[in-house]
Amino acid sequence: MEKKNFRYGVVANIIEYHTDENGNVYRGTKPFTTGTKVYLNGKHWNTNKRQIEVIGRNRFGRIALEWIDTWFLENLRVKRIYKPNVLKIMNYLEVVEACPWWNQTHEDRKDAIRFVEEWNNYFG
Repeated sequence: MEKKNFRYGVVANIIEYHTDENGNVYRGTKPFTTGTKVYLNGKHWNTNKRQIEVIGRNRFGRIALEWIDTWFLENLRVKRIYKPNVLKIMNYLEVVEACPWWNQTHEDRKDAIRFVEEWNNYFG
């Protein structure tokens, strides 16, 4: 049996609306439209950080790596990631920038679940 090429990861969606300090209402974020699925790099995130690195399809239809504010994210969950372009970026970041992502093991899955639980406890 051939081993599937996937990684466990934390997935979220971009919020529908947000307001700035002046009360202006915006849809989505500057790089991502409303509801865009993004893949979070949670290995380097902690509650002291205001931003997190994500991979997602930007407003121009290209897969992009961006830093976004944490309050722009909703509906965090753990998923298996199969998309070749996303996996390629994850592999590149691990090798070139020493930026670890979750892998295929049961322990990686449990670690990703712990991350989502910690996120939900922090952002409630």
